[in-house]
Amino acid sequence: MRNIDLIPPPVRARLEDRDRTPARGRSLTAGFASSPLGRLMLAEVDGALCRVGYVDAWGGGRPALQVNGFEDKHWQRLAHRWPGANLRRDDEWAQGRADSLFSSGDDSVEVLLRGTAFQLDIWQALLGVPAGSTESYGGLARRARKPGASRAVGGAMNANPVAWLVPCHRVVAGDGGLCGYGGGLNRKQRLLAAEAAGTA
Repeated sequence: MRNIDLIPPPVRARLEDRDRTPARGRSLTAGFASSPLGRLMLAEVDGALCRVGYVDAWGGGRPALQVNGFEDKHWQRLAHRWPGANLRRDDEWAQGRADSLFSSGDDSVEVLLRGTAFQLDIWQALLGVPAGSTESYGGLARRARKPGASRAVGGAMNANPVAWLVPCHRVVAGDGGLCGYGGGLNRKQRLLAAEAAGTA
């Protein structure tokens, strides 16, 4: 049984090449919610989550910037990733979705991953790294049949639109040490510790 607070549920991923599939005219629902991992921005399109991003800084629940300014930054990033889409804000929907994600209510979650062909290959390979284990950037590049692309793997991790669900926190340095994570190294350590305990 998974740690219902921190171990992500299994993910069913739909892949969408952003260079081949226009975003214009599509409808996205997005909002902000509290969670066991801090404040999140969530967004959904066509019944699948397309954004789960950390809003607050880790530690004490204090935001890194004034909440409105920081949220505006996340909203702009979503609009940039989905140019021409119709964005609708619904924080009540987002809170309900977050509550479901962090409870036993979601046996699996459908996500829509929109990125370049390279990013999609990397994210799909990352979904094969099980909870309780880690993979190096080079190892992940090999899993995705992109040997020698470990630096570019780091860029794909940084562009991951659904943090925690597509588990970039499981990617570590070649020597096994922790390295960059958009949610902060404290959060990364906490996620890895919860997964190690929950899968032991």
